[in-house]
Amino acid sequence: MAKDALLSELAGCGSAETLLAAILNHYPDIRAPVHVENIARRVGITQVRDLPEQDFTSSLLVDAAGRTGIIGCATALSPQRRRFSIAHQLGHFLLRTQGHDGHCAMRDLTENRRDTPHRKQEAQANRFAAGLLMPKPLMAASLDSLGKPAIAHVPMLASTYGVTIEAAASRYVDVTPSTCAILFIKNGLVHYARPSRSFPSMAIGRGDAAPSSVLSAKIDEPTSWLVAEARDWLVQSREVRSPKVSMQVLAKKNGLHLVMLFINAAAERRADEEAEKYATERPSFGRGSDRR
Repeated sequence: MAKDALLSELAGCGSAETLLAAILNHYPDIRAPVHVENIARRVGITQVRDLPEQDFTSSLLVDAAGRTGIIGCATALSPQRRRFSIAHQLGHFLLRTQGHDGHCAMRDLTENRRDTPHRKQEAQANRFAAGLLMPKPLMAASLDSLGKPAIAHVPMLASTYGVTIEAAASRYVDVTPSTCAILFIKNGLVHYARPSRSFPSMAIGRGDAAPSSVLSAKIDEPTSWLVAEARDWLVQSREVRSPKVSMQVLAKKNGLHLVMLFINAAAERRADEEAEKYATERPSFGRGSDRR
């Protein structure tokens, strides 16, 4: 009966968010790392098999009635990428993605754009996968227990939830209430940037050269918090005061640098209030100010 109730509830869901809410409602005691294959089998995936092909990372084969499916994953995938691939394809299966060709390349598993039908489908499947492997209630509790944002938290979360550092970073900025951004820099170029919802517009993006300030002396040892030049990272405006930006860098192997940018939102609000107060209280020395 429990299985039928879950399947019936999922049948009425039309988005990644409603699917996740239904699944989590039926798994109130879910813990990390999430047993994604068990959930997949419960909702209609009959098999998760290996794929020897190298031109795509995962696939989904659905029966004519759309009730059951088979997920395939490339044998070369790491355990973390395999888990995300299974969750991604499960998203396609439950979303009943129209026009899905059954195969996904590695780039599809990081897609977050929605400017074409294909990218929108892949972004939806990725939102579902992230939310299933890193459920928001669990991730929010993890971030709360870790305290103030720090770049070292990202690898820790990746290990806890059984996902890649990239997936953990993206979910981090989705869930955190802090004003921060995480960037992946490879061989001096920005691979991608993930800002939180409250973070200002960024002036740097994929393919751009990283500022020379992105340095770390030792592999796997994060720097202390450094003062960052706002103009290196943020869109500048003459009408708006630039916020104070702090930066932490974590160097990894093969020329990869993880960068966390942080803005103390409370301190920025106080600074804006002080500036506004000063502007309204300072005396005017314009014409007529000395009339008697």
